[in-house]
This record gives sequence, structure tokens and C-alpha cells, in this order.
Amino acid sequence: MSNWKYKLSQWMQGRYGIDPMYKGLLGLYLVLLVANMFLASPVVTYLSLAVLAFAIFRVFSRNLSKRAAENRRYLAVFSKTKKWLLLQYNRIREYKTHRYRKCPSCRTTLRLSKKTGTLTVKCPKCHNSFETTIR
Repeated sequence: MSNWKYKLSQWMQGRYGIDPMYKGLLGLYLVLLVANMFLASPVVTYLSLAVLAFAIFRVFSRNLSKRAAENRRYLAVFSKTKKWLLLQYNRIREYKTHRYRKCPSCRTTLRLSKKTGTLTVKCPKCHNSFETTIR
């Protein structure tokens, strides 16, 4: 068995390998696969196979710089999406105790205590003072 592992590691040398984008593509493939169980559409089938083929192509690619650039772009988009989803989750979870408002100057989202009425708030990032109404 160790001979097989050695041959595989020798063959993978110089290839890109697994990264977060690969894992995201596999997740997308699984979502499309489950969706296709309900839709039974040939378009979804071919789309899922194309996603899987692209993921496998990326793993075995020797163009390391191009794959790394793709992964950086993926991580930039994914981190923004993850941050937005976490903010929405916190807004729902802390609905009874806090309110979220954006600073009109720097657009930073501020977490404010739920004190009803008009409040004067100072942004910790840009030090801009502004009034906001909380109900």
C-alpha cells in the first residue's frame, strides 16, 4: 500500500492540488446533484458534470499561478458573502436587544443597544456623529 501512496505523491508533484475553491465547487456539485433529483432536468445534469469536471481539472492542473489567482478571487467573494450572511444572522438573533445601523459617512455597520427614540451616535471608525431613530 505504501508503494501506491508513493507513486501517487510522485504523480501529484508539480500539480495544484486541493484548495478552498475545490471544496466550494464540490459543494456546488452536491447541491446541483440534489436539486437534479427533484427537477430531473438534463440542463442541471450537464451543469453539475461541468462543475465536477472543472473541479477535477483544477486539482490536476500544472498552471499553479493561474489556479492560485482563481482561488484568491474565490476567497475574496466568499469572505464578503460569509460576512454579509453572518451580519444577517446576528441581526435576527439579537433582534430583541440590539439594532444595526450604518454610518452615513464611512458606511460601517454599527451595533447599537435597543434604546427607543432618537440617539446621537459617534462612529468609532471615522468619528462622525449622526442621529438615528430606533423603534
